[in-house]
Formats: sequence, C-alpha cells, structure tokens
Amino acid sequence: MDYQLIRSNRRKTIALQVKNAQVIVRAPDFVKVEYIENLIQLKSIWLAKKIALQQLSNNTLSSCSKNNFSLDNPVYIDGLPHRIIICFGRQKVQHDFVEKSLRVFIALRYQQYEINSVAIAQKVKSLIEQWFKASIDEYLSHQLPLFSEKTLLHAEAFKVRKYKARWGSCSSRGELSFNYLLKMLPPWVVDYVIVHELCHLKYMNHSTKFWQLVERHCPEFYLAKQWLKKNQAYLSWN
Repeated sequence: MDYQLIRSNRRKTIALQVKNAQVIVRAPDFVKVEYIENLIQLKSIWLAKKIALQQLSNNTLSSCSKNNFSLDNPVYIDGLPHRIIICFGRQKVQHDFVEKSLRVFIALRYQQYEINSVAIAQKVKSLIEQWFKASIDEYLSHQLPLFSEKTLLHAEAFKVRKYKARWGSCSSRGELSFNYLLKMLPPWVVDYVIVHELCHLKYMNHSTKFWQLVERHCPEFYLAKQWLKKNQAYLSWN
C-alpha cells in the first residue's frame, strides 16, 4: 500500500491517517521502515475501508470507461484501481496489492498476436474472471460462516456465478448466490452484501424489519449502499 512518511524527532508515537484517499504515516525518527510497513499491513483492512469511503466522496472510479473491459483501463480489485500487466508463460494471475497491479500470464502461443488484439483481450478477461470467481469463493468460504454465527442465519448452500444486474440473491430454498465481480468491491462492502443476503433468509423482502436486521449486523450498511449506487456503472464487464 502506497503511503507518505512524515518523520519528526519530537514525536513519540506512530499515527496513521488517510487524507484524500492517501495513507499518511507520522512517525518518530527512530522507528524503522520495516516496523512501519508491518503496521500498515496489520491495519490494511481498516486503511482500505477509509480509502474507499474517501473515494466514495471523490468518485475516483469515474476514470474507468463505463461497462467496457479494456486492457488500457484499470481493473478494480478490493475497491482500488489496478493496472493490467500481460506476461507470457504458464497461465495464472498474480495480484500485487502493494504495486496495485494484476499480472496476467497467458500461453506462449498468444505471442503471435498484437498485444492489443481482440484475441489477447478476450483471453486476459477470461483469466481475470476465473481469478475473480476463485477469490470470491475463497473469501465467502471464510466470511459466510462468521456472519452466519453472528446473525444466527444459516444458508443451505452458496454458489458464485456471474450476474448482470445484481450482487447476490437468496432463493426460497435458503440457497445464496453471489456475483464473482464482488472481487471489484472493497471487502467491507462485500461483507454488507453477505449480511444483506443472509437477512433475506428471515425476510424475503425489503421491509422495514429487513433493513433493521441488516443494520443490526452491519451498522455501515447505508455507506455500503451509497458506494454501490455511486460506482455500480463502473463495476461491470462487457
């Protein structure tokens, strides 16, 4: 995570601040960089949430072309823009949170195409989508049981799939489905979506009682709804 370091020989403690979606660290002169970076890693979820809230105010996602996937556009991972780097070799996707990049390895046979060709763009998109699905499946496998225990609401099963116009759904059979493009959202917004769908296990509507239950288990739900409403148009792929 990028940050600005401000040192002072008069300071006794470290302070972390997020201003204009940028992390600022104020530290005494004697504190080692390794310690600072370990602290940032420890607080990364909290910092990412603060950054996302400030991005909500600044509408940072507007730099991305609406509804279009392009190798020239950033891809949003955990609510932050990442540049796509194309490599050739064994097919895989590597996420660099610090560098804010997504390194996509495609088969050597694609070297015969121009780097901006449709063939390469389609392959890269396909690999990123597979990575999205696997990443969100892993996240849900960890978070869903935690929120189920918290809410005392348990789904019969869950699956990850692609939706065009929704982030999740709850069936009358008690099965939950989630959009793999959730990987584009900040984790705290994904958690809101999880709580939202779990609460539908009790209320299959959007009544006052439903929203009261959501708020009980996700107090920041209104901010999450605002974030989704403001950025929805920039978080889909055609």
